[in-house]
Amino acid sequence: MEQQIAQEQKKPNALAFQVALGFAFYTLAMIYVFKLIGIDTTSADIPIVSKIIVFVLSYGIFIMAIYFTQTTHKKELGNYITYGRAFSTGFKVAAYAGLFVGILYAIYFKVLDTSAIDKIADAAIEKAGDNEQQVKGVEMMKPYMWIFATFTAAISYTLFGLIISLITAAVVKKDRI
Repeated sequence: MEQQIAQEQKKPNALAFQVALGFAFYTLAMIYVFKLIGIDTTSADIPIVSKIIVFVLSYGIFIMAIYFTQTTHKKELGNYITYGRAFSTGFKVAAYAGLFVGILYAIYFKVLDTSAIDKIADAAIEKAGDNEQQVKGVEMMKPYMWIFATFTAAISYTLFGLIISLITAAVVKKDRI
C-alpha cells in the first residue's frame, strides 16, 4: 500500500523529459563528432569498425539513458518499483527521445546542414549503380528524404526504446514483500 501511494505521488515525467532531451542533443552532437573524425554514417561503404562505433555511441548510450531513468525513479520511490512502473518510465524516455531526435533531425536537415540530404541521395544513387529505375526513384524522392530520415529516426528510437524498456524493467523492478 505504501509503495502504491509513493508511486502515485512521484511521477517520472519530468525526469524522462530531461533525460530524453539531453539524449537528443547528445545525438545531434554525435553527428558533428562523427563528421569531425571522418566517419560518414550516410555512406554505403562504411567499415564494420565504424558501424560498431556508431551503434555503441548511439544505441548504447540510449540504453544507458533508459536504465538510468528507471533506476533514478526507483530511488525516488524508496528503492522499490514495480515492473509496470519501470517499463512505463523507460518507455516515456523512449517516446520523448524519439520525438526530440526527430525534431532535431528535421532542424539539422533543413537548417544546420542542408547538404546532408544531398550526401544521402548521392550515396543511394551510388548504391543503385546502373539500375535506372532506382536512380530515378531516388531523384524523385530527394525533396522528401529529410522527412523520411526524420520519421525513421523518431520511430526507430521509440521502438528500440520500447524493447529495451521491457528488458531493463525486468532488471530494475523490486517489489515490496
